Amino acid sequence: MIPHGRPALDLDSVAQRAGVSPSTFGRHHAKAFRAAVKPLPGSKRPLLYDAAQVDAHLAGKPVPALPTEPDPRDLLTDAEAGAIAGVTPSTIRADATTGLIAPGRELYGRRWWTRAEAKARATRQPQHKGRTPGAADKTPRSRRPKGPTADDVAAELKRAGAARGQIDLDVIAARYGVSRRTVERAIAASHRPGEGTDLIKRKKDAS
Repeated sequence: MIPHGRPALDLDSVAQRAGVSPSTFGRHHAKAFRAAVKPLPGSKRPLLYDAAQVDAHLAGKPVPALPTEPDPRDLLTDAEAGAIAGVTPSTIRADATTGLIAPGRELYGRRWWTRAEAKARATRQPQHKGRTPGAADKTPRSRRPKGPTADDVAAELKRAGAARGQIDLDVIAARYGVSRRTVERAIAASHRPGEGTDLIKRKKDAS
């Protein structure tokens, strides 16, 4: 987060403010600087520092505290904006292209949104419902195996009846890439539930 009205600096800008090159700053001043001045909350790649705190440290003065009261104009990262809006950081970035949130502004190689924009996003409905956070199945829906339909099962039952044989649930499960239980449910929901139930029973008795 970059507090409103508090300019932020990356390490190259800090070195420039100190009047030395970034390499010189890294060798001779970085350790003491990092001990005294902490990065702004949420900043990374690159780390950013509050300009007022940087100037105080370089002048040998006590480092002032950051503001504690949130301001609607504070600048937030995608992760911080997402936490307020109740969505993931990737959703914030995607929504910036679809108009569900403002496009944000570029600063030090990354995009930032105001606290007010994040709160406004929290009141809007997403255009598409994404995968539930924490879902174990990461396979895209279009690639997931589809179970047999009722018509498929009816055809299997018809073939088994014509051959006076038994329907093999394991073969059907392998054919469709689903579990045996999925096949059993499909048979139970088929157009001929009675015959399906009998065939399942005969198959289980045979095994």
